[in-house]
Amino acid sequence: MKKIVLFNHKGGVGKTTLTVNIAAALGDLGFRVLLIDADPQCNLTSFYLEERQIDALLGDSDDDDAGATLWSAIKPVVRGRGGPIEIPVYATTHEKVFIAPGDVLLADYEEELPDAWTRSFARNERGYDVLRALSDAVEILASKYQADVVMYDVGPNVGPLNRVVLLDSDYFITPVAADLFSLRALSTVGRAVGKWITDYETIRSLAPTGHGRLLNGRPVYLGYITSAFKVNVGRRASNPHEQWENKIAPRVTSRVVNVLATIDPAIVPHSGNNKVGAVKHFQSLAPSAQEHGVAIGQLIGLVNSGYNPTIADAKSQFHNLATTIRTRTGL
Repeated sequence: MKKIVLFNHKGGVGKTTLTVNIAAALGDLGFRVLLIDADPQCNLTSFYLEERQIDALLGDSDDDDAGATLWSAIKPVVRGRGGPIEIPVYATTHEKVFIAPGDVLLADYEEELPDAWTRSFARNERGYDVLRALSDAVEILASKYQADVVMYDVGPNVGPLNRVVLLDSDYFITPVAADLFSLRALSTVGRAVGKWITDYETIRSLAPTGHGRLLNGRPVYLGYITSAFKVNVGRRASNPHEQWENKIAPRVTSRVVNVLATIDPAIVPHSGNNKVGAVKHFQSLAPSAQEHGVAIGQLIGLVNSGYNPTIADAKSQFHNLATTIRTRTGL
């Protein structure tokens, strides 16, 4: 089982949309995919589940008997009452893709993480347990539902929750949109992930030999995806999309790959070809897919047939992304 996260602390780069569509494409390749909504904003959960269903889930999530969100799963650990509990996962519109619903109360978990991080440097068992709470809950679900791939959806920040998700993941990918702010955010991605890895190496070095409560701690960088779901080049819009593409590759190399390579070249094994792939701007099809709770490639029959060639093109693009991810992860 491989854990993958799409991470860029700049919002509006299409992380959730990419996650949904890559998951469906991996499902088309025959892999069972478990989606983990680790964003307290719950955008991924809202994509698949109806509002009344989400209201019921969130309303019961702090209930010891009825809770069924990720917060419900990890709450016993966070509150010092035991280990993570199993929660149900929900089917999506793709037969191979399932989702563990998020929760706004994951923000409570995030508040506990800085203290757990500090405790871990002191070899404190509770520190280890709290840092691993989400990972343990996810592994319980992945084992039960026989997931080949776990894909985390995270918020656009470099906070403590995203830190434990990145350190739990086997691989991460940076989605980059064609705008200046997305490009600048790459500097933060490289610095943040690099610091998290090196700090966790210190935690690992201080832990008792063979300690089993540690995170993976060394996510491998698969590369970047250029996403045109939201293209913002400013009021003058004088630079075409292709010019942004030419800026992205060297920025990824200098601000992400080179930073991580100084820690360990094995973290960036694809430095000779950092690009995982690209997706076009599909205009109204992305919101249509969200309205129906499906991947863009599943829209045939749900929207005007005039869109069918574009839908087929989208399906092909995400198939290519999934194929590259399969190759780079050894799935």
